[in-house]
Amino acid sequence: MKAAAIDPQQASTLVRELCSAVRELGGPPSGGERAAALLRLLGLAAVLLGGAGLYWTLPLGWGAIAAVLLAGVAYALLLVATHEMVHGTLIGQPGLEQPLACLLSWPMAWPYLTYSRLHRLHHRWNGLDGRDPERTTPLESELKEAGPLRRWLQRRRVVVRIVALAGVGLIADTALKGIGLQGVDGALKRARLVDGVGVVLVHATMLVVAIEQGVVGRYLLFWLLLERVIGAIVQARGLVEHHGLWEAQGNHLLTQLYGSRSVEASPIVNALMGGLPHHSAHHAFPWISSGRLPEASQRIAAVLARHGAAGLPTAKGYGQALQELGRGEKG
Repeated sequence: MKAAAIDPQQASTLVRELCSAVRELGGPPSGGERAAALLRLLGLAAVLLGGAGLYWTLPLGWGAIAAVLLAGVAYALLLVATHEMVHGTLIGQPGLEQPLACLLSWPMAWPYLTYSRLHRLHHRWNGLDGRDPERTTPLESELKEAGPLRRWLQRRRVVVRIVALAGVGLIADTALKGIGLQGVDGALKRARLVDGVGVVLVHATMLVVAIEQGVVGRYLLFWLLLERVIGAIVQARGLVEHHGLWEAQGNHLLTQLYGSRSVEASPIVNALMGGLPHHSAHHAFPWISSGRLPEASQRIAAVLARHGAAGLPTAKGYGQALQELGRGEKG
């Protein structure tokens, strides 16, 4: 969707008004916002630990599997919260948020420090530079050069990423892009090293315990189930937020607004997703804390309407967005 019919002078005025409209929403999270964020983390951690505990205490069967699947949903939402930690908008204390994010990420073999560097590039390059590490939309040049198999996979990217690749695909993709882009960001090399050491130490320790207890098979099943659930949720989130919208609009701010898809979600879902349903507002103004993004979205919409600009890409819900993306790939 293009923010067309706006000449450069009008676009400049529009951008100034957009920035002015949300300026007061900046600043670190308030005490109440910090408390809400910590309460969210503690609640999700309780569900994760409770589900994991049931898996290890119940006989292996459907009850134990259901418990670990529930734990996987909670774990996925905790990993979504690490996105806020990248931006320092969860509790406004980056010095505390980074080690907490590593503590949450490494047990799932998620290279958080590498991701945090790549995510900054994503915010710079979304819709503008094909090297964007979180781009899901294939470029025209890629479609033209693709062979039959690759073209078939590209036309089914939604299903392939969510069902087949899931968590393993995300981890591998992040690791490979961390290598490929370290020439752009020299800090990626150290980030990959620290992530690698952290993940190996954490999993080596857990595996030793599993071997000593004679539960290696159940241990591997535990992580496989978590990987499938978490990977599917995080992959779906990434596709909903950007897939099919990767396109420059002639202005960085407008490119971020129109290159991101927002989702109409309830306040509870929005809180659990760390404000990501308001993805257009987040991408345009990543310094706004998650609790203020709904207000930012309303102000942005009002400014766009006043200028007669196109409405932002929006879905009625995550399920509807995925259905539409799937139909679009088959069309």
